This record gives sequence, C-alpha cells and structure tokens, in this order.
Amino acid sequence: MKWKIPGTRRTRAIGASAVVTTAALVAGGVAVASNATAAEAGTSAATASKRAQLIEMRTAGAKGYFYTTNQAEFLRAQKLAFKFTGQVPGYVSTVAVRGTVPLFRLRMKSGSSYLLTVSTAERNKLAASGSWVYEGVVGRIPLANARGLVKVYRVSKNGVGWRVLRTADAAAASRAGWRVDGILGYLWATK
Repeated sequence: MKWKIPGTRRTRAIGASAVVTTAALVAGGVAVASNATAAEAGTSAATASKRAQLIEMRTAGAKGYFYTTNQAEFLRAQKLAFKFTGQVPGYVSTVAVRGTVPLFRLRMKSGSSYLLTVSTAERNKLAASGSWVYEGVVGRIPLANARGLVKVYRVSKNGVGWRVLRTADAAAASRAGWRVDGILGYLWATK
C-alpha cells in the first residue's frame, strides 16, 4: 500500500515496520508510532535502505509541533485538527542501521506539545518527571555526519514548543527568538 506525502508528488510504501498502537489516543494526543520492533529487526542491506520522511505538523490550536513517519498516525492527527506545516526536515531510517540511534518522541501531559530527542537520559528524566509521556521511537538517525546527510537542530520557544530544523532554518529561528537547544543529529536528505 502507498500513500502520498502531503505537499509533494511522492508516495511512500506502508509496511510491517510501521507499528501503531491506538491505546495511546488520549486527550490532545495521537496514537504512538513506535517503530521499536522494526528498529531492532536487523541490519541487512535490504532492510538498511528503508527510510521514511519525518513530517512536521502543527498541533491543534497551534500549541506545539508534532512529528511522524507513519501514514495512519498522520491521518489520525489530521482528524484531531493537526495541520501539516509543509516542513519535512529529512528522512529517518525505519530499521536498525549501524551508526544510528533511536529518535524518541515524548508528549507533554499538560498540553499538545511534543519533543524529539536521541538522549536516553533525557527521555528517562522527562518520563520520570510525570509531566511527559514517552510515546516511542519515530525512527533512527545517525549522530555523525556523512555524505547525503543534513544536520538538524532542536529549537524551542516558551509557549510554542519544540521543532526540528536544518542549519539555515535553525539560524533563522534563532534570530526570531527561538532557543537552539543543540544538534539533534543528522537526517538523510533523500530517500
């Protein structure tokens, strides 16, 4: 099965690696897109080439930003009044590939804000605080630069949320009052 990426002419195949659980549907949230099972599935050349676009959406009421690589989750988010921003920072791996780490997604309990991190320590600290819900692995990304990769940063703004932006966009966001939290890692520029 294929789906059209919003705002592009591209399509994406939907396969077994996109695991979605509907138990995570909560007030203001969407279903968890946990690719953890697929991410741990192996690193053969056939599976290592699987990549999905990291799609950015604005949450209902423009209270934050949300990222997904999963069509079913994207459609559920639209039903919850999330809007596609037109931003696709790059591609993530949907399976374990040597040199990649999991990209974790957390949701703030008190609102519709989401945060992405590669730090297990940050994920654990936020989840243990009781203010955040760990929602799973969105994909896997490299932490070291290589050919075909683009550097991405996590930026934040009080009351607006967290975003994932490429270098030039992060610099522009900084000039507009966003705080650059640091380098998140690298995304593939193409599939």
